[in-house]
Amino acid sequence: MANTLVAQSYNIKDESNRVNNKSYPGVSSLVDGDFAKVETFWLNYLKDHGKVRRRRDYHQITLLGVKDLAVDTVTYVTRVEIESDDSLGLIWLAPLGEFSEEDIKTLNSNNEKILKLATRAFYISLVQKKIDQSEGAAIVVSKNHQKLIYQGENLVQDSVAAETLKLELETRLEETILKIKVLTQQIIDNKVATIEAYEDLEKIKKVVAEHKESLKKIK
Repeated sequence: MANTLVAQSYNIKDESNRVNNKSYPGVSSLVDGDFAKVETFWLNYLKDHGKVRRRRDYHQITLLGVKDLAVDTVTYVTRVEIESDDSLGLIWLAPLGEFSEEDIKTLNSNNEKILKLATRAFYISLVQKKIDQSEGAAIVVSKNHQKLIYQGENLVQDSVAAETLKLELETRLEETILKIKVLTQQIIDNKVATIEAYEDLEKIKKVVAEHKESLKKIK
């Protein structure tokens, strides 16, 4: 796995946008990220800090509280637009209502800080996701590594056991070969002894027959 680490940039500027046919001065942040991911993250970010309601082509935020930057009595309006073929998301945030020029300047100054915090949080979430994925991959690889170590230890033990068994079998084979030689010689000796015993028996029978004949001649 290889990842290219680059420093994320902030592109935040004052920008007016039309809502319900009326132009509202606000602040926009051009976020380097897939439009759908940027929009989802931004809306979830707002829901964590206030109440969000969807309108026709924008979202309305009330009770917004991001550190001490938002005024919870002010209603805000926001919109996320596609930029550069889904590869960028443009977040726009503005106070909704009638305000003096000085108040708008103060509110949008805080909105700029809110967008920078949110944009930074989005970039952090992307890196954290990569970290989580890498750590998850590391866990899988670590488990596989431990499995291979355990497997290797078992293979070594099996190899030692097989070598021991081989030596035992070779010893038994040598003993068996020697025993076969002894038994073969004993069989040969037995055959010779059997023949000799048979010949001795026949000689004795012949002597007995001769004695019986001699016995018959006695009157």
